Amino acid sequence: MKNWFQILLHPLWKKVRWFLVRSSPRWLVFTIDVILAVIAFWFAFIIRFNFNIKFHYTYFWIQWLIYIVVSAAAFLIFKPHVGVIRYTGWKDIAKIFKSSLLTAAVLMILTQFSRAGYLSRAFNFPYSVIFLASFFQFFFLSGARILYKTVYYKIIRANRKEENVLIVGTGIEAIHVSEILAEHPAYKFNIKGFITEKDHYAKSLKGYPIIPLKKIDEKFLERNQISRVILADSTKSPLDMLELANYFSAPGIKVHRVPPPEKWMSDILRFEDIKEFDIEALLERPPLPRDDEGILTTLKGKIIWVTGAAGSIGSELSRQILQYEPAMVYLLDQAETPLYELELELRKKYEGKFQTILIDIFDTEHIRHIFEHHRPDIIFHAAAYKHVPVLELHPYDGIAVNILATKHLMETAGQYGVERFIQISTDKAVNPTNVMGATKRVAELIARCMQEKYPDTQYIVTRFGNVLGSNGSVIHLFKKQIREGGPLTVTHPDINRFFMTIPEASHLVLKAAQIGKGGQIYVFDMGKPVKIVDLAIKMIRLSGKRYPDDIQIKFTGLRPGEKISEEILTAKEKVENQVHQKLFISKLAPLNCKKLDDKLRQLEEAFKEFRINDCIRIIKEIVPEYKSHHSRFESLDR
Repeated sequence: MKNWFQILLHPLWKKVRWFLVRSSPRWLVFTIDVILAVIAFWFAFIIRFNFNIKFHYTYFWIQWLIYIVVSAAAFLIFKPHVGVIRYTGWKDIAKIFKSSLLTAAVLMILTQFSRAGYLSRAFNFPYSVIFLASFFQFFFLSGARILYKTVYYKIIRANRKEENVLIVGTGIEAIHVSEILAEHPAYKFNIKGFITEKDHYAKSLKGYPIIPLKKIDEKFLERNQISRVILADSTKSPLDMLELANYFSAPGIKVHRVPPPEKWMSDILRFEDIKEFDIEALLERPPLPRDDEGILTTLKGKIIWVTGAAGSIGSELSRQILQYEPAMVYLLDQAETPLYELELELRKKYEGKFQTILIDIFDTEHIRHIFEHHRPDIIFHAAAYKHVPVLELHPYDGIAVNILATKHLMETAGQYGVERFIQISTDKAVNPTNVMGATKRVAELIARCMQEKYPDTQYIVTRFGNVLGSNGSVIHLFKKQIREGGPLTVTHPDINRFFMTIPEASHLVLKAAQIGKGGQIYVFDMGKPVKIVDLAIKMIRLSGKRYPDDIQIKFTGLRPGEKISEEILTAKEKVENQVHQKLFISKLAPLNCKKLDDKLRQLEEAFKEFRINDCIRIIKEIVPEYKSHHSRFESLDR
């Protein structure tokens, strides 16, 4: 049972702790700084008049108000109140010093003008008061922050969790990491050393030992109970980073990395900037370089539509497009909540430069209506149903959106004189084994025929593989399964996929829109395919777990419509030429557009009568290479 002392003080302690832990609003810190400045000014006069509290000075109250205004202005200029108080460092102290110095300088200038007769005698400050007030202001503001920081770290952090950490690197980034680890509110990080790959090195850095990488083995990690490793050298390539991450993650250690300085959230590194090892490293290749040349000319001043704007690719396309100064971007999607969330995100930076439109692209009347009111110059068509197993069970919806709605959108674009229509396709459209891939292949063929029908519109097809981290991707599934303790489910030991990051894919779509010509298919160079089981093992290790000791992998068998490996070219296609470092034009086989039109009319009739098997049969006639795998539609191939 608690004694009377605990009962009385516990509620008070809870409030003190809450006040210390929470981040105080800037206006409150600013107000406290002004109050401390006022006290400093009063102290200066007390000393000036030999500690006589009842001193008489004619202009004291007027000069007191002048001092408040000048000090407050100096605070607003140098912003010493903006930083988080418990993270006060030398830069924050420097801001206080500059504010105090500016206050003194302004008061001295006012005093000189007053003594020269240009201002009232009320502006004639005693020099001793100016110097003393500025000194006390600096002393009080700095002291208050140091006191707060000391109380915070001595009392609030007394019961922190302890973790032993290694920092890879010996440069300025590594030093920054060691400093912010020492200030973390929830953990007491014991830095066991800085890791270097150099043969010649100093013995210590900031009091911590420097240890060569070759001396770090599993016994060292276990003996020192290392729980985290932070990679603090952004000059290393992604492949070097991945190699280091795998080196440390195998024994079950959480691996983090420090981003390049230009990506820090502020001018100094914060703990929040240190992220878990990012999924881009799982590609095992350097990220694709951006090539902005020409994209600005293509998009600047244009009215642009992005369909499927709330999806993974659509939302990233929207973000990147808005950087190139379009006249207006219309974001179309039927997913209400994700579209609203995207709007909230973009509004912070691009208010008035975009507009969201809640619409189902299968609603042809609504589509034509917005064409009338918001005539686009360029359309990026990212709207599609994409999940293979879902469409294998519900092919009707895949046909509706991926074929019929897409055909109508392309047709309307040609009728309204759209300059460019960029159709986003997938490697699953190549030799398809499922409904999803087959519907996307039909959309590719429709784009080619639309080019013949509407030659003034450039119909450009971009084809690429999976994107890391997209909605519903294997990355999200593995993360969820790791959080739940496993097992990670992989359909087949040999299954592999091509991968890109979402920003990489979106940027190449924009590049294709810039350099592309109508009627062509632009294939992305995705690098080497990645085995899904290898991806799963890397994610287990990078999350700080052991495979198979902590988390296992379970093979569940291929899903309906799934195949072991994806391709980027059909049997009849070849790479015609390379138009960019990562873009190739597919050499296309001849296409009979009249025959395609006839088949599409048959498909639409079967669709209206809900004859699903007939729909799939017609699609197989349009795309002869479409052979169903592990699907109820295999019988139609026989």
